[in-house]
Amino acid sequence: MAIFNKLALLATVALAAMVSAAPIDTAPIDTAPIVAPIDVAPIRHTSALKIASSTEASEDLVVSAQGSSFSGRGTWFTDSTGSCGTPFNTHDLIVAMNEAQMGGTSMCGKSVRITSGGKTVTARVTDTCPSQYCNSGSLDLSQAVFSQLAPLSTGVIPITWVFA
Repeated sequence: MAIFNKLALLATVALAAMVSAAPIDTAPIDTAPIVAPIDVAPIRHTSALKIASSTEASEDLVVSAQGSSFSGRGTWFTDSTGSCGTPFNTHDLIVAMNEAQMGGTSMCGKSVRITSGGKTVTARVTDTCPSQYCNSGSLDLSQAVFSQLAPLSTGVIPITWVFA
C-alpha cells in the first residue's frame, strides 16, 4: 500500500510539473459556429402577387359574388342603430348581414334581394348579425322586410338572397 501511495504522489507531482510548464494561450476563442457553404439556386417568381387593401378585397368579393345566390335563415330584429352607424327604424327595408360575409363594414349600404316562400324584397345592409345568431348565408331582417316575406310570429324563415 505504501508503494501505491508513493506512486500516486509521484504521478501527481509529475502531472503538476507538466501543467505548470505548459504555455498559456491568451488569444480569444472563436465561438462562431462552423457553417459549410450550401449551393442553392435563387428562387425566381414568374408571377407578381397583388396585395389589396381590405376595401379592395371586399369590393372584389362583392363583384365576384354578383349573381351568386346565398342560402340561410332569416330572422328579424328591432335595433335602432347598426354597425354601419346609420340610425333606422322598424319600417326601414334593411338587413344585418352575417359576420362571415359582412367583412367589417365593407358591405354597408349594399343592396340585397331576399326571397322566401315565393316572395321577394330588396333591402339595404346597415348592420352586422353576430356569428352566434347568423351563420354564413343568413340575414337578420328588419321587421318591415321580414313582414313582407312572412308574419313576424313565424320568427325564423328559410331564405335565399343575392346582391342586387
